[in-house]
Amino acid sequence: MPIAARTRAFAEPLAQDAPAGPAAPAPESERREERLSLAGLSWTERTTYHALVEAAEAGLPCPTNIDIEMLCGYNSCSMGPVMVRRLERKGFIRVERFQRFRIVEIVASGKRTARSASMHVDRPHVPKGARTPRPTDRKPYRQGRD
Repeated sequence: MPIAARTRAFAEPLAQDAPAGPAAPAPESERREERLSLAGLSWTERTTYHALVEAAEAGLPCPTNIDIEMLCGYNSCSMGPVMVRRLERKGFIRVERFQRFRIVEIVASGKRTARSASMHVDRPHVPKGARTPRPTDRKPYRQGRD
């Protein structure tokens, strides 16, 4: 049997099984899930992601850096924020940073972690080395002094 005939023979049953008319578009949540496949993540990134998802679904505060490091088995104190930053860069989460805490939104579900109980101030995080207002800008009564 020639190759063209074999190809046609395999293609014909598929054409008969296909539904008539255009396919309905997938809901937004399914499309998001398709885009964000966990298959491309390392074991530590998946572990961190699952910890963040569990916290968001349970309405708990975001796991601390030390919690993430303990779950992943790291001995370095810098790997917690690195794992969160990697997930943020890959588009799995959105992070709202404050001075000592963070609130994480899971992109796939739209759920967010809760505020920490000891979070009293809403000051946003100022990265190290970023320019802050001069003291004279914050204290108008010192305008005349140099």
